[in-house]
Amino acid sequence: MMKRLVVMFTALCMFIALLPAVAGASAAPLEIKLSIGSPALTVNGVISTIEKPFQVKGTTFIPLSVITKAFGAGLKLEKNKIITLTYNQTSVILTIGSKVVKVNGAASTLAAEAKVVNNTTMVPLRVIATSFGATISVAGKQIIIKGVKAGAAGGGDDTNTGGINPDAGKSKVGDSYYGWSMNYPTDVSLSYQSDNGNATVWSDGSGDPSIVVTVDDVDQPYTREELREYVQDYFNETEFIVEKKSITVGDSTFEKVVSRDRKGWFFEYRAIQQGNRIYIVMAGAKSETRDGLNKYQSLLDSFKITFAFNDPTLKDVTKVKDGFMTVVDKEYGLTVKLPVDWVRDTESDRPKYESEDGFMDFRISSVNNTETDVQWMQRNRASIESDFQPDYLRNVTESTNSLADGPAQVLTYEFSLDKKTWYSEHDVYLVSGKHRYTAQFMYSMEDPSKGESLFNQIMHSLDINTAYVDANFSDIEETQDLDATITKTSKKYGYSITLPESWSGIKKDFEKDAVVYGVPYGAFSINVIDINGTASQFAEAIKQNASEDVDMIAAGAVVQTAFVTVNGKTLYKVVTELPKTEIPHTIVQYVFDKNGSVYILSFSVITANYTEKSRNLYDQIAASFTLN
Repeated sequence: MMKRLVVMFTALCMFIALLPAVAGASAAPLEIKLSIGSPALTVNGVISTIEKPFQVKGTTFIPLSVITKAFGAGLKLEKNKIITLTYNQTSVILTIGSKVVKVNGAASTLAAEAKVVNNTTMVPLRVIATSFGATISVAGKQIIIKGVKAGAAGGGDDTNTGGINPDAGKSKVGDSYYGWSMNYPTDVSLSYQSDNGNATVWSDGSGDPSIVVTVDDVDQPYTREELREYVQDYFNETEFIVEKKSITVGDSTFEKVVSRDRKGWFFEYRAIQQGNRIYIVMAGAKSETRDGLNKYQSLLDSFKITFAFNDPTLKDVTKVKDGFMTVVDKEYGLTVKLPVDWVRDTESDRPKYESEDGFMDFRISSVNNTETDVQWMQRNRASIESDFQPDYLRNVTESTNSLADGPAQVLTYEFSLDKKTWYSEHDVYLVSGKHRYTAQFMYSMEDPSKGESLFNQIMHSLDINTAYVDANFSDIEETQDLDATITKTSKKYGYSITLPESWSGIKKDFEKDAVVYGVPYGAFSINVIDINGTASQFAEAIKQNASEDVDMIAAGAVVQTAFVTVNGKTLYKVVTELPKTEIPHTIVQYVFDKNGSVYILSFSVITANYTEKSRNLYDQIAASFTLN
């Protein structure tokens, strides 16, 4: 099974961005010293270790990280092979495996192509350095490069992207919120962080992660063996253990697990728990033997569960400030600040976040030229008021608020599903350019002042790149015509029925004995049972079962059966109320029989939403059911 680390790797391959920090408006002098065949690198007097530079057909190749870190150049990787470097007003595009290079759009051909060596992306030095305005001098195998670091128009701002720019004197990296630090990895760049920064990945330009740090909150202390088992949750499907033991580094004891997989990779994990947090630092290398991990040993040994705020050599890559994280959903053009404990719903195809304190959902639809934003909000208000029983909905209000992208209409209301626990929801409606935006915020009324403060903070931070949305999203109808219907038939079971087009089919093969649809606030099903009985017998059996079934008794089941007439058709109707379930709900069943078979139409709906509107709709659908 694909584990958490594999998910991180997938996200990494889809999105890799390194935008180095700007040291200041003035460009800083830069001197780089390296040698062919030597792992030693000196940048402005600071020594570090890199993959050895080499020459092919007269072209000198150096690690890509030397360019990004030393020059402060921006890096973008597309399709795991197209490298775009940005430096002030200069853009250099190379492709791994291709000899073509583009400098500010002008293409030329290299003698040799960029390539990956020992998990490190190696790129041609001269074409990049000279494009950046640097000079290169060669004395034997030694190479000296002189230039300047990127200015304000160069790589970008790492406060937004989490990129690392090891300025002069910066030799460590860490996270002040989660409280860890280590020597910053050489030959690789910070390429991925989770929304709240509890997972951080360093990689070379190939897209494969080399160093990973994760921090997980847990609710209990773990034994040594439990920590080792916890590490294995990060294994991929072909990974297996080759070493497992406790090690002590400095004052800390780690659980060390070394593994390999059948794809040519070796991994070393070190796990340690402090309080309610488990820290894991991992190194990975594609290698014939586990010796490929040797180059990471000093780095792993430097990992500490401390962060020295007064250490000028320590670079802070935290994504958390004052308890909030800045979440960027680039594909939806959305930026918003959320509490650090909120998590993204990875199963959703749109931005959706939640925690114990609240929930946020974000949608995009096309502008409706026949409807103003106020009419849009009022239409939704009418729908909500008709979807809830009066005792379950209160304090419905309308207001206007200003967002970063313009004035928005806000519909606020409180609702309950059991008349005990109440929630407050704010639906924000914004129209800008060609599109309309809906942001929903919900929180529990247990602490209404806290919830309202949270909503105001989140809404104040909401920023939508409307120009991006207009350029990348086309027509998106907000909803289907709720009055439109469609007639479905079953040849095998000899019936037809008319359903709303807006309903979502889950099991929608009408030639099967069970059909299931998702409906507003519940579910609908058709079941055909060959029991050689009648509708009245089956209805009585439902009532009898409720009086004997332990679970139904515990749920306080109240069953009513009756013949009803709808649109001139007589139906057998069974209504079962379950008031003591976690979310009280009501089951409405219409029972028909023909030639010994029983047909049951079942509507299961949250009781709070079992309104006159829904009752009439259920009767109407049941009345459309026709046995051929």
